[in-house]
Formats: sequence, structure tokens, C-alpha cells
Amino acid sequence: MPKKRPSGVPIGDVLRQRRAEVLKKGLREMARELNIAPAHLTDLELGRRSPSEDLLLRITRCYGIPEADLRAGWSKPESIVKEVATQDAMTAAKLPEFLRTARNLTPDQWNKIIKQARRMTGQEGEAGS
Repeated sequence: MPKKRPSGVPIGDVLRQRRAEVLKKGLREMARELNIAPAHLTDLELGRRSPSEDLLLRITRCYGIPEADLRAGWSKPESIVKEVATQDAMTAAKLPEFLRTARNLTPDQWNKIIKQARRMTGQEGEAGS
């Protein structure tokens, strides 16, 4: 069963629609830009495959779709959470508590927390990823 975005539209359908209607690119052309076989892109668009981390980032760049939307569409937030959670013992202990507490925040509240975290770590001018 294809992975669906929160809007209910499968992420593969979003990719196919954006590639064909917005970017006006054929399957082979986009596959070439992504450095994958056309059959691989077909499988992504039909929901038969999920991308690797590297490919997910290339899709973000080539399609202009936010990384967070792609991660949600392919249920891939776990990789970045794993990366952060395993950086040290304190983070491994605190991250689950933080995520459970922050689960129901509004987008505005998330933006405020991110802004505060950037200030605390000296990353104020950096864009989100």
C-alpha cells in the first residue's frame, strides 16, 4: 500500500504530479537528474519503494519539496531522530521525553522552539532542514 502524506495523498502521486505538471519533466529526464534508473523512479512514484537518505535529499533539491514533507510521506523521520538520539547518552535519554511532550504543538509553537534552540546553540541565522 502506498505511503500517504498527512493530506491523504500518496507521496508517489505528489512526486509524479510535481514532475509532470509543475516541473514539466519526463520520467527519464528526472531519473537522470536524480542519478537513478527510470524504473527506480517509477517504483518511487507507484509507492513500491522508499528512497535512501541520500536520494531523499536529492529529491528535495530536484523537486523543490521540503525535506520534512518527504520524510513524513515516506515515514522516514526515524533516521534523523536516530542520528540525534545516538550522539550521546544525555541526548538519548532526553530526546524521547522531549518528543512525547512536544507531540501536540502547533506549527507556530514548533517555530518558536526551533528559534529558541538556534539561539541557544548559536545557529540563529541558519535555515531549517
